[in-house]
Amino acid sequence: MLLIGITGMPGAGKSSIYEVAKKFNLPIISMGDIVRYETKKRGLELTPENVGDTAIKLREKFGNEAVAVPCLKYIEENLKDEDVVIIEGIRSLYEVNYFRKHKPLVLIAIHSSPLTRFQRLKKRGREDDSESWDIFVERDLRELGFSIGHAIALADFVVVNEGEFNNCLNQLENILNRILNNLDEFKKYNFIYQLKK
Repeated sequence: MLLIGITGMPGAGKSSIYEVAKKFNLPIISMGDIVRYETKKRGLELTPENVGDTAIKLREKFGNEAVAVPCLKYIEENLKDEDVVIIEGIRSLYEVNYFRKHKPLVLIAIHSSPLTRFQRLKKRGREDDSESWDIFVERDLRELGFSIGHAIALADFVVVNEGEFNNCLNQLENILNRILNNLDEFKKYNFIYQLKK
C-alpha cells in the first residue's frame, strides 16, 4: 500500500483532492475530521479555538503524532486491501514520519497566500473557520507551531493554488497520474527526517 498525504495551511485548498480522487476511485481519510470528531466528543462547539485546543490536547496526551495514530489504525482496519489511500490534512513532519515508519508515503503540499486563504475561509464559513483576521493569524501560528511548515517545505510535490480552481485540479490530477503510473517506484521512496520532540 502507498499513502498519499495532502498538507497545506488552512484555506489553501486541500479539500480539492476530493474532486480529483473521485476520478481515480481512491479512498480519502481526513485528519481534520478526526480532530473535529474529538472536539464534539468532548461536548465542545466547533469553533476555531475549540478545534485548535483539542488538537493541542491530543498532542499533549499522545505525542506529536497524535492524530496520525487513529488515522493509520483506521486505514489498517478498514482499507487494508487498497493499493493507494489518500490522507488529507497532514499537519506536521512528526505525522509524516509516523506514517512513513509504517507505510511508504508521498507528500503533496497545496500552497496559497495568507490573503487568498483568509478570503476563502470567510466564504467557506465552516463552523471552525474564522471571519476575523486576528483569529485567522492565531490559527496560522498554531498550525505552524505543530511544524506544518516543515511538512510543506519537505513535500514531494507542491501545487500553487492562487488562481482558477480548475488549474489546481489539473495540477493535482497530473501529480496523481504520475504517482499511479510509477507506483512501484514511489512505494520504495520513503525518506524520514528525524525531529527532536
